[in-house]
Amino acid sequence: MLWDISLKSPILIGIGASHSGSGKTFLASRILKYFSLNPAPNPLIPVLKWGAIKYTRTASSPEIISDRTILREEGKDTCRLLAAGATDVVWVRSGTLGLAEALAAAVTRLSHLDLIIVEGNSAIEFLNPDVVIFIFGKERAHWKPHIDRLAARADIIFADDDVQLHADLQAKQRFPRGLSEDVSKGFVTALARMVHERRAETRDAEKGG
Repeated sequence: MLWDISLKSPILIGIGASHSGSGKTFLASRILKYFSLNPAPNPLIPVLKWGAIKYTRTASSPEIISDRTILREEGKDTCRLLAAGATDVVWVRSGTLGLAEALAAAVTRLSHLDLIIVEGNSAIEFLNPDVVIFIFGKERAHWKPHIDRLAARADIIFADDDVQLHADLQAKQRFPRGLSEDVSKGFVTALARMVHERRAETRDAEKGG
């Protein structure tokens, strides 16, 4: 049976990483392409509307950008997300001050969608997504401080076999960073199952409320 998709709140999928350049936007694009461009790619997931929030750390006052002319500028990650199949994208540019409010406002702007992919470690901390995916790069010297603490929230981890992770992370669903066909199938099946479970929980909570 497919889900009852009449939910009041979108499901959030957070993607974080050990350091910049680890492939957050690449992974977000792969997820969008698989679930939004392919018709009924997985029996657990009906055709749903997907969106994305791109967070960029700045020293300036918070900005929430939804102007398609800006978002579609060639070379921008927001352009890649739209091209991958996102129905809508919001770009949040902010320092720590005011970030929580900016991210909440971005989610509100996309509240008409079913699922939202949120990029960025700070976004994971402030929004507490329903499903968290974390990517570990090989260069430990580049890892951000206390990254294991944030990664402990992850449901799915991408890390190559030669990357040593903290003992608390060993029980997570783990896939190598190279998304081969076999890895992709295993990952999207795991993600579909988790999203299905979170949506069922949210549906039951809304009915109960």
